[in-house]
This record gives sequence, C-alpha cells and structure tokens, in this order.
Amino acid sequence: MKKLFLIRHCETNQFEENTEDHKKKLNDNGLEDAYLLNQWFYKNKFDINTIHASSATRTVETAKLIFNKHTDKIKTQDSLYLCSKTEVVSLLQGLDKKVIDVALVGHEPSTSESLKYLIGNFRPDLEKIVGLPYPAGGIAIIYFNIKEWTELDESTGILDAFITPSYLKNNER
Repeated sequence: MKKLFLIRHCETNQFEENTEDHKKKLNDNGLEDAYLLNQWFYKNKFDINTIHASSATRTVETAKLIFNKHTDKIKTQDSLYLCSKTEVVSLLQGLDKKVIDVALVGHEPSTSESLKYLIGNFRPDLEKIVGLPYPAGGIAIIYFNIKEWTELDESTGILDAFITPSYLKNNER
C-alpha cells in the first residue's frame, strides 16, 4: 500500500506587482495556513518518506513550513513548476519502491488534474470535492493498493481524506 499527500501551495499574493510568478511568496494568510497544516501533520504522526515540491518560492515555503522538522526530505524540482498531470504522474511512477508515503507540493491546475486522474474511488462524503477547484493549502490523501510506484496509473487511487486550512480553523481548535 502506498500513500500520496497531494498538496497545493498555501495562499500567495496572486497579483503582486513587480514580482515574477516563480518568485511570489506566501502572504500572511498563507503563512498562518501552513502553520495549521504543520500542526495537523504532526498531531497525526504521519511518517512521510520523501517530499517533492515545485521550485517556485511559494511551494518551497509551503513545504518547509509544513514539514519544518523534515526539511532534509524536501526535493525541489523545476519540472513541477506549472506542470501538467503528466509530469506529476511520471515523477510518482519513478519513485523507489521503498518509498511508502510521499508528499507532493504543487500548483493549480496540475493538483486538481492529478487528483481527478489518479482516483478511481473515494469515500462517498468526498464525491463533491473532485469537481471543486483545489483550494490553496488543500491536501488530498490518496491510497494506492500497489507494491511499486511503477504500477500507479489512471484511477488506481482511493481518495481517503481532503483537508483544508479552513476546515482546520473551524474544526480542529
């Protein structure tokens, strides 16, 4: 069994003047949301083997804030910056079979495209999530009943949970 934490970077100033897209940083809400997600991850004691993040400033910041005790596991990759689901799936299929749990911090629309492509089943209460825009800081937890990442393919995943910073603010305090 393999597990993917598919994460969209936290909130940024989308229309920040004089800043190229790749260098946009998290805004105050994004920093607060990343802290909430960090607390949730450690409260739930997930043991993530590797963390892949787009090389964009906002995704690297998100990854470092959420996984602040495991920054040594973060691998930044230019190929994940504004990519399609094809690059996401290719990266996952190339993971070592020893990797059980992986986190991927990326952008829209590749996060929602990847989610739709990868899941074949989901908990009934999560059906509406699949059709909605992927929120900033959203985390999809997807299980795959596979032995090796090379077996990952379309509709092989099961969406088990979808966590957002707004959910945590309203329900976890």
